[in-house]
Amino acid sequence: MRAAIDIGSNTVRLLIGEVSGGRVQVAHQELYTTRLGAARVGEDLPAAGRAKTIDALRAFGAVMRQYGVTEPPIVAATSAVREAANGAAFRDEVRQKLGWELQILSGEAEAACSYAGAASVGQGEAAIIDVGGGSTELICRQADGSILGKSVKVGAVRLYLGEVSEAELPEKLGELLAVLPQDGKPRQFISVGGTITLLAALLAGIAVYDREAVSGRRVSAAELRALREELLPLTPAERLQKYPLLAGREDIICAGMAIYLQLAQLLPTTEFVASDAGLLDGLLLREK
Repeated sequence: MRAAIDIGSNTVRLLIGEVSGGRVQVAHQELYTTRLGAARVGEDLPAAGRAKTIDALRAFGAVMRQYGVTEPPIVAATSAVREAANGAAFRDEVRQKLGWELQILSGEAEAACSYAGAASVGQGEAAIIDVGGGSTELICRQADGSILGKSVKVGAVRLYLGEVSEAELPEKLGELLAVLPQDGKPRQFISVGGTITLLAALLAGIAVYDREAVSGRRVSAAELRALREELLPLTPAERLQKYPLLAGREDIICAGMAIYLQLAQLLPTTEFVASDAGLLDGLLLREK
């Protein structure tokens, strides 16, 4: 049994599981919303976000002990830490306070892990989309078998904060098309990350989040458009009252949907297949 932790722009996530048959059999998963990436590229990670993240890691350590995990977790950070002025200092803080080594993943390493994790639950040719708080990635297998990913600094948190405008989405997200093979093969667009899995849960009408109920659910652009039109006029508090599952994303969820609706116009697809297997699964598969 191993544990993997993903320190992202909006959340810190824990996955405890075991690799079997090329997939991760999940024993436990949970997350905390920390907003570590609530700053512009090149600025310092905010003190409040750092403190919340350290608290989350300590809580995860206690959970790991409950599940009998004895090896140190695989701890990885993505765009928020990668692009912060004090990212290296935060890595040192994690080592000092938790005794864990924090891997600051390059965009390429993040793409490879996300692809491996997401593709482990799909069938046939796939392209992987990862919409996070700070960035959006498109990851595809090329004709020669290599995995190529492209990341742009467009995420739900950055769009919500106004660092990127909706008017800029076509141009910025259009850069992702450079990695889409022009071979004409049909592809499933498997999507990972908290935005799509939460949306899949809302659209499935479940009151308690369930990984198995979410993974594999198809989310159409028409469904997203209708849900966004419903949520846009509401305040974050009103959204949360109507859909308690939105906790921690009630303010940024419409920004996340705007990104997906733009992707649906740019990519050869009108639907996304939600997958709760992604970066964390890939980190565990990589260590096997």
